[in-house]
Amino acid sequence: MTFEKWQTRAAVGAAILLACSMFVSRPSAQQAPPQEEKKEPAKEEPLPLKPAGKIEFTTDEGSWLSLDLSPDGRTIVFELLGDIYTLPFAGGEAVNIARGMSFDSQPAFSPDGKSIAFLSDRSGGENLWVMDADGKNPKAITKGTRAKFVSPTWTPDGHYLIVSRSAGTAVNSLWLYHKDGGSGVEMVRSVPAAPAGGAAPAARRS
Repeated sequence: MTFEKWQTRAAVGAAILLACSMFVSRPSAQQAPPQEEKKEPAKEEPLPLKPAGKIEFTTDEGSWLSLDLSPDGRTIVFELLGDIYTLPFAGGEAVNIARGMSFDSQPAFSPDGKSIAFLSDRSGGENLWVMDADGKNPKAITKGTRAKFVSPTWTPDGHYLIVSRSAGTAVNSLWLYHKDGGSGVEMVRSVPAAPAGGAAPAARRS
């Protein structure tokens, strides 16, 4: 074999090896690009309290309770130590329908008896909530961490809730909220008591 033929074969072999290496390293056109991992949306943190222990007890009486009677007169809903229970009007065993680290209070039946309005700090601050009569599907009607609420009451048509609300002051005002939520409407504002020796401040006009 002459030197020229050997040189030609060597060049051909090098070209073949280079082509093979390029073919192996080049990704296939049909190969799908790597998919990015889907990140789950951040979950809303509940009341930032963790139980340190568990206490069980049995009782047949309570004090300082808020309660309401269902429209059909068959069921009582009441609060006890921050939990909400239902109890047959004729007597029997109470059923716990709202429990946990939150303080749930002041339950009130809707006019059709299918829903219960109540107050709860389960979102980190006290707010107005609504749940089904069996405790399922709780939903926050108001959102915030500084307001305080008292005495939720349904309107006769069952579409709205009226509640006394204060925001960091001793002055309470009546607010109207739709049962599905919203910013609400201030209906009546209480006037603070007149300071000693002075005139009462003027009421705010809407």
